[in-house]
Amino acid sequence: MIFPLNKAPAAGEVADLQKLQAAGLPVVATVVLQGLEAEFYQLANLAEQIRSAFAGVFGARLDEERLEAACAQAERLVRESYLLPERAEEVRRVLPGGPLLVRYAGEAPFALEPSSQEALWALKRLWASRWQVDSVLERAPTLAPPEVASLIQAAGGDLLPDEALAQRASAVLGRGVQVWASSGQVARLA
Repeated sequence: MIFPLNKAPAAGEVADLQKLQAAGLPVVATVVLQGLEAEFYQLANLAEQIRSAFAGVFGARLDEERLEAACAQAERLVRESYLLPERAEEVRRVLPGGPLLVRYAGEAPFALEPSSQEALWALKRLWASRWQVDSVLERAPTLAPPEVASLIQAAGGDLLPDEALAQRASAVLGRGVQVWASSGQVARLA
Protein backbone atom coordinates (compact mmCIF):
# COMPACT_ATOMS: atom_id res chain seq x y z
CA MET A 1 0.00 0.00 0.00
CA ILE A 2 2.47 2.69 1.21
CA PHE A 3 6.13 1.75 0.87
CA PRO A 4 9.56 3.32 1.01
CA LEU A 5 11.30 2.63 -2.31
CA ASN A 6 13.44 -0.24 -1.01
CA LYS A 7 10.39 -2.17 0.28
CA ALA A 8 7.96 -1.53 -2.58
CA PRO A 9 6.80 -4.29 -4.94
CA ALA A 10 9.41 -4.41 -7.71
CA ALA A 11 7.93 -3.62 -11.11
CA GLY A 12 8.84 -1.31 -13.99
CA GLU A 13 10.55 1.94 -13.04
CA VAL A 14 10.22 1.16 -9.32
CA ALA A 15 12.31 -2.01 -9.82
CA ASP A 16 14.90 -0.02 -11.79
CA LEU A 17 15.15 2.65 -9.09
CA GLN A 18 15.55 -0.11 -6.48
CA LYS A 19 18.42 -1.68 -8.49
CA LEU A 20 20.16 1.68 -8.77
CA GLN A 21 19.75 2.32 -5.05
CA ALA A 22 21.07 -1.16 -4.20
CA ALA A 23 24.06 -0.54 -6.49
CA GLY A 24 24.94 2.59 -4.52
CA LEU A 25 23.70 5.26 -6.91
CA PRO A 26 22.07 8.22 -5.19
CA VAL A 27 18.27 8.04 -5.56
CA VAL A 28 15.91 10.68 -4.17
CA ALA A 29 13.75 9.68 -1.20
CA THR A 30 10.74 8.01 -2.80
CA VAL A 31 7.41 6.87 -1.37
CA VAL A 32 5.62 4.28 -3.52
CA LEU A 33 1.83 4.04 -3.33
CA GLN A 34 0.71 0.70 -4.72
CA GLY A 35 -3.00 -0.16 -4.61
CA LEU A 36 -3.96 3.06 -2.82
CA GLU A 37 -5.68 4.43 -5.92
CA ALA A 38 -7.72 1.22 -6.30
CA GLU A 39 -8.72 1.39 -2.63
CA PHE A 40 -9.73 5.04 -3.09
CA TYR A 41 -11.97 4.10 -6.05
CA GLN A 42 -13.51 1.21 -4.17
CA LEU A 43 -14.27 3.06 -0.93
CA ALA A 44 -15.81 6.01 -2.79
CA ASN A 45 -17.80 3.72 -5.14
CA LEU A 46 -16.20 5.59 -8.03
CA ALA A 47 -16.17 2.73 -10.53
CA GLU A 48 -19.97 2.46 -10.54
CA GLN A 49 -20.49 6.24 -10.66
CA ILE A 50 -18.02 6.63 -13.51
CA ARG A 51 -19.48 3.67 -15.43
CA SER A 52 -22.87 5.37 -15.15
CA ALA A 53 -21.45 8.68 -16.39
CA PHE A 54 -20.06 6.96 -19.50
CA ALA A 55 -23.29 5.10 -20.38
CA GLY A 56 -24.00 5.58 -24.09
CA VAL A 57 -20.67 7.23 -24.91
CA PHE A 58 -19.13 4.31 -26.79
CA GLY A 59 -21.84 2.97 -29.08
CA ALA A 60 -21.82 2.27 -32.80
CA ARG A 61 -20.07 5.61 -33.00
CA LEU A 62 -18.46 7.83 -30.41
CA ASP A 63 -20.73 10.51 -28.93
CA GLU A 64 -18.19 13.31 -28.50
CA GLU A 65 -20.48 15.60 -26.48
CA ARG A 66 -21.33 12.81 -24.05
CA LEU A 67 -17.64 11.86 -23.87
CA GLU A 68 -16.61 15.38 -22.85
CA ALA A 69 -19.39 15.60 -20.26
CA ALA A 70 -18.59 12.13 -18.87
CA CYS A 71 -14.88 12.93 -18.61
CA ALA A 72 -15.59 16.19 -16.79
CA GLN A 73 -17.92 14.38 -14.39
CA ALA A 74 -15.39 11.58 -13.76
CA GLU A 75 -12.61 14.10 -13.05
CA ARG A 76 -14.89 15.97 -10.66
CA LEU A 77 -15.91 12.75 -8.89
CA VAL A 78 -12.27 11.82 -8.27
CA ARG A 79 -11.24 15.31 -7.15
CA GLU A 80 -14.22 15.69 -4.81
CA SER A 81 -14.01 12.23 -3.19
CA TYR A 82 -12.11 11.84 0.05
CA LEU A 83 -9.05 9.75 0.66
CA LEU A 84 -9.59 7.71 3.81
CA PRO A 85 -8.37 10.03 6.62
CA GLU A 86 -6.23 7.26 8.14
CA ARG A 87 -4.56 6.69 4.76
CA ALA A 88 -3.97 10.39 4.20
CA GLU A 89 -2.32 10.64 7.62
CA GLU A 90 -0.27 7.50 6.98
CA VAL A 91 1.00 8.92 3.68
CA ARG A 92 1.71 12.34 5.18
CA ARG A 93 3.69 10.72 8.03
CA VAL A 94 6.15 8.96 5.68
CA LEU A 95 6.71 11.78 3.19
CA PRO A 96 10.10 13.46 3.14
CA GLY A 97 10.24 17.17 3.88
CA GLY A 98 10.64 19.93 1.35
CA PRO A 99 9.35 20.14 -2.20
CA LEU A 100 7.70 16.93 -3.41
CA LEU A 101 7.35 15.57 -6.92
CA VAL A 102 4.09 13.69 -7.60
CA ARG A 103 3.82 11.34 -10.58
CA TYR A 104 3.00 7.87 -11.85
CA ALA A 105 5.89 5.40 -12.11
CA GLY A 106 7.19 5.36 -15.66
CA GLU A 107 5.62 8.73 -16.50
CA ALA A 108 6.72 12.33 -16.57
CA PRO A 109 6.30 14.48 -13.46
CA PHE A 110 2.77 15.67 -12.81
CA ALA A 111 3.20 18.24 -10.02
CA LEU A 112 5.86 19.76 -7.80
CA GLU A 113 4.41 20.73 -4.44
CA PRO A 114 5.96 22.59 -1.48
CA SER A 115 4.56 20.41 1.32
CA SER A 116 2.96 17.09 2.20
CA GLN A 117 -0.58 18.50 2.30
CA GLU A 118 -0.25 19.99 -1.18
CA ALA A 119 1.29 16.70 -2.36
CA LEU A 120 -1.83 14.84 -1.19
CA TRP A 121 -4.05 17.25 -3.12
CA ALA A 122 -1.81 16.80 -6.18
CA LEU A 123 -2.15 13.02 -5.78
CA LYS A 124 -5.92 13.28 -6.28
CA ARG A 125 -5.40 15.59 -9.25
CA LEU A 126 -2.97 13.01 -10.66
CA TRP A 127 -5.59 10.28 -10.31
CA ALA A 128 -8.25 12.57 -11.84
CA SER A 129 -5.98 13.21 -14.84
CA ARG A 130 -6.70 9.65 -16.02
CA TRP A 131 -10.18 10.92 -16.93
CA GLN A 132 -9.12 13.67 -19.33
CA VAL A 133 -10.56 13.13 -22.80
CA ASP A 134 -7.25 12.16 -24.44
CA SER A 135 -6.45 9.64 -21.69
CA VAL A 136 -9.88 8.02 -21.96
CA LEU A 137 -9.63 7.79 -25.76
CA GLU A 138 -6.19 6.11 -25.50
CA ARG A 139 -7.68 3.20 -23.55
CA ALA A 140 -11.22 3.18 -25.01
CA PRO A 141 -13.46 1.26 -24.89
CA THR A 142 -11.88 0.12 -21.59
CA LEU A 143 -12.79 2.64 -18.92
CA ALA A 144 -10.67 1.52 -15.99
CA PRO A 145 -7.32 3.30 -15.84
CA PRO A 146 -4.22 1.09 -15.74
CA GLU A 147 -2.95 0.03 -12.32
CA VAL A 148 0.29 1.99 -11.93
CA ALA A 149 2.17 2.86 -8.76
CA SER A 150 1.97 6.51 -7.71
CA LEU A 151 5.27 8.05 -6.59
CA ILE A 152 5.91 10.96 -4.26
CA GLN A 153 9.56 11.96 -4.31
CA ALA A 154 11.78 14.50 -2.59
CA ALA A 155 12.82 17.19 -5.05
CA GLY A 156 15.60 19.30 -3.59
CA GLY A 157 16.27 21.12 -6.84
CA ASP A 158 15.28 21.32 -10.47
CA LEU A 159 14.70 18.04 -12.29
CA LEU A 160 17.32 17.98 -15.03
CA PRO A 161 18.80 15.38 -17.40
CA ASP A 162 22.06 14.00 -15.96
CA GLU A 163 24.34 12.28 -18.48
CA ALA A 164 26.87 11.04 -15.91
CA LEU A 165 24.17 9.37 -13.82
CA ALA A 166 22.58 8.02 -17.02
CA GLN A 167 25.83 6.28 -17.95
CA ARG A 168 26.18 4.75 -14.48
CA ALA A 169 22.50 3.73 -14.42
CA SER A 170 22.77 2.18 -17.89
CA ALA A 171 25.74 0.10 -16.73
CA VAL A 172 23.83 -1.13 -13.65
CA LEU A 173 20.62 -1.90 -15.57
CA GLY A 174 22.33 -3.40 -18.64
CA ARG A 175 20.48 -1.16 -21.08
CA GLY A 176 20.55 2.47 -22.13
CA VAL A 177 18.41 4.78 -19.98
CA GLN A 178 17.92 8.50 -19.58
CA VAL A 179 18.12 9.90 -16.07
CA TRP A 180 16.58 13.03 -14.66
CA ALA A 181 18.15 14.09 -11.39
CA SER A 182 17.32 16.45 -8.56
CA SER A 183 20.26 17.80 -6.55
CA GLY A 184 22.53 15.11 -8.02
CA GLN A 185 20.20 12.22 -7.15
CA VAL A 186 18.28 10.00 -9.58
CA ALA A 187 14.58 10.91 -9.63
CA ARG A 188 13.27 9.53 -12.92
CA LEU A 189 14.30 7.02 -15.57
CA ALA A 190 13.19 6.56 -19.16
